[in-house]
Amino acid sequence: MNSNKTSGWVIFTAVFAGMASVGNLLYGFTLLLNNEWIVFRRGALISFDLTTVGVIFLIFGLIQLFIALGVLNGDLWARVLGIVWAALNVIAQMSFMSVYPEWSWLLIIINGLIIYGLAVHGDDVARF
Repeated sequence: MNSNKTSGWVIFTAVFAGMASVGNLLYGFTLLLNNEWIVFRRGALISFDLTTVGVIFLIFGLIQLFIALGVLNGDLWARVLGIVWAALNVIAQMSFMSVYPEWSWLLIIINGLIIYGLAVHGDDVARF
């Protein structure tokens, strides 16, 4: 790979990790501040306190923000954490499948692309 150019996959991964960070932060704040906005269907797999879920989403969102910045910087720790985070997010989305199936499938696909981008093209970052 040309060391003067950052791969599009690296940029894609960093942008999607950043967008997921903002989404998880908003979702976490929503669960903490006004959890009546979140509607669960009958038979949903989720059966624990929404405040706890909100705090978990806030922590996930902050970690994702650091991962996105680290990926753009070309840090190995960010690639490894990004792959682990995306795999954990796939598992989390499977548990939310009964709540919002379309959203869960979309995020599973995006996380698969993030894992691919980090695993195959994660080191294609321009050095200045």
